[in-house]
Amino acid sequence: MSAPFIGMNSNQRDYYLEAITATLEKGMAAKEVVCSITTGFRKVPSIRTAPGLNPYHASVADIGYDFDSVHGTINRLRKSEHIPLAKEMLVFDLDTLRISAKQLSPNFELAVTGANPDVFYLIQLSRNLNRQMAQLINEAIRLGQALLGSEWESILKRIENIQAIPRL
Repeated sequence: MSAPFIGMNSNQRDYYLEAITATLEKGMAAKEVVCSITTGFRKVPSIRTAPGLNPYHASVADIGYDFDSVHGTINRLRKSEHIPLAKEMLVFDLDTLRISAKQLSPNFELAVTGANPDVFYLIQLSRNLNRQMAQLINEAIRLGQALLGSEWESILKRIENIQAIPRL
């Protein structure tokens, strides 16, 4: 068990880490479908030059990187790797995923404004998948909060300054 989780029941820790992983795997599957659809949007003349398409693609990519980051952190915790700031990493990864998810909807809506009716079914499917991803991300965060209890908020306050650093 990593040092920051000493004193925590390992079965309880593993239960929550597994639940977070299972939840995010569903979100990752939705992201893969969204990624395929948004790649196809580049071939739709009414969407191809939409001002929000590039930021939307970037938002989908960010979510993919964030899913990978949470997954990597959880794998390291499961292997009992000693990570001095393990709880901080988990909170940072999950909250960064939340921030990325918030960027999806406005960028998506900007990208599909003025789209032709022949692609409305793809737009609605994407909207539903975006909503599903956000719900699954929120569920993973709730599980992280349940795992860490009252520590979640104090950790979040400590990492907010780091999150304010713009991503390159």
